Amino acid sequence: MSDILRVCLIGVAATSAMTFGLFLLHWKGFATGDMVRALGSAVTGRYENSLGLGMIIHFTFGILFAIMYISVWSRLPDIANAAVWQYLGLGVFCGFAQGLVVSMVLMVIIAEYHPLQRFRASGFGVALVHVFGHMIYGGTVGLLAGIFRISL
Repeated sequence: MSDILRVCLIGVAATSAMTFGLFLLHWKGFATGDMVRALGSAVTGRYENSLGLGMIIHFTFGILFAIMYISVWSRLPDIANAAVWQYLGLGVFCGFAQGLVVSMVLMVIIAEYHPLQRFRASGFGVALVHVFGHMIYGGTVGLLAGIFRISL
């Protein structure tokens, strides 16, 4: 199997882990974590039937970011000798940084301009949930890239 295909599968696995983590936090009532429907309905303008399009968007970006993460990591000196826990830490750090950016975008742009009122609510809890979700994503990319020694 080619490395690019493995990276795509890592992107799918990491996005699945993130989506499940967001679902659990949303289900437990911690904060709105229904990012998939928020993405889909931002395009369609309707909550109904937004899940499918949201999944396509979410997983497409999950694959693209896995490619980007691993491409950048592959250029780091001595990455070939890094331990799995170092890949994991690198992934969690990158996920944290990406989560901060996404949370700012959520709070500034999405919350103000989303076509559905239910996705306009934002605050610290929503931002924290999305940072955490992206840390799950990055950690999963790092863990799998380290275990399988993937580089691009």
